Amino acid sequence: MKTAIQGLVGLLLAALLLYWVLHGLDRKILREAIARASWSMLALGALINLGHNVFRVWRWRVLLAPVRPNVPFRPMFASVILGYMTTWLVPGRIGELVRPALLSAKEDIPLGPCVGTVVADRLLDGVAIVGLFAIGSLTASFTAASASLAAEIRLGAWIALAVIVVCLAGLIAVSTSGPRVDAWMARRAAPIRWIGQATLGLSRGVEALRSPRRVVPILAYSFAAWLTIALGTWLGIRAAGASIGFSDSLVMLLPLALGVAIPTPGGVGGYHAAMKWGLTSLFGVDPALAAGAGILMHVAIVLPVLALGPILLSTEKVSWADMVAAARQVKSMGDAPAAIEATR
Repeated sequence: MKTAIQGLVGLLLAALLLYWVLHGLDRKILREAIARASWSMLALGALINLGHNVFRVWRWRVLLAPVRPNVPFRPMFASVILGYMTTWLVPGRIGELVRPALLSAKEDIPLGPCVGTVVADRLLDGVAIVGLFAIGSLTASFTAASASLAAEIRLGAWIALAVIVVCLAGLIAVSTSGPRVDAWMARRAAPIRWIGQATLGLSRGVEALRSPRRVVPILAYSFAAWLTIALGTWLGIRAAGASIGFSDSLVMLLPLALGVAIPTPGGVGGYHAAMKWGLTSLFGVDPALAAGAGILMHVAIVLPVLALGPILLSTEKVSWADMVAAARQVKSMGDAPAAIEATR
């Protein structure tokens, strides 16, 4: 019932956002803009965007090194792609849960630290997005009317960065003082003890950030991944006929990431609304071209994952039932002592 409600709410939200994207547009102009798109450039953008997952896997491997060094590339890449595919197809955004659970089962890695590395992974994404936004905003071709709006977004981005850094620092602190926290939690009431033990398990996922030797490649892979995404997005936007600079695409990473975070099926609506709003409000792009860019680039992001996912399901011998069970296993963390023991 909960999943059904989440699905219905997501569909309603997607419909409202798509209505906003398409409202007031001349559909004929939109169709013509899509028809004139450079499909070869769009395909290149899609391929480059898919390629960012290589850097994501390399970063994940470094994050996992304190728990399990030298995890093979193939199962990690398969877990990442299958996690994305689940996010696009299943309500509730359980793909983020499927990814660590699949790798945990495949490589016999403790579940808690594996989930913790994914939490760290997302926080590091935030660091890279805000950093690249700040760099891009220095030379981006903002319209005169959007200058004050860009300044407000920049301020919000720095506040978000501060929150992200505090979250990372908190997890690192818990990881550093794990035995003391564990002993303190052992004397607390059951609900607090369960939550604390789950937090300790997650904190093991950021142990790599305590090592200066590992922090450098982790940050390098983070920025490389999002620079790759920015390049693919820039090519996709230009393929749709909107002339923006590469620094503008760095700025677009922030609204697009927020758009994808909206819990709609397959990112439908949220991504399109973020693309249209960013291109029109910040860079003065024609609304029809902006809407066309959102539609085409969304296809370029989702289609390769949906094509590659079933192949990986077959080659890795994973079923849909396995992925749903994996997501449920992660959701149960902290719900019972047995679940907590599984995170260790």
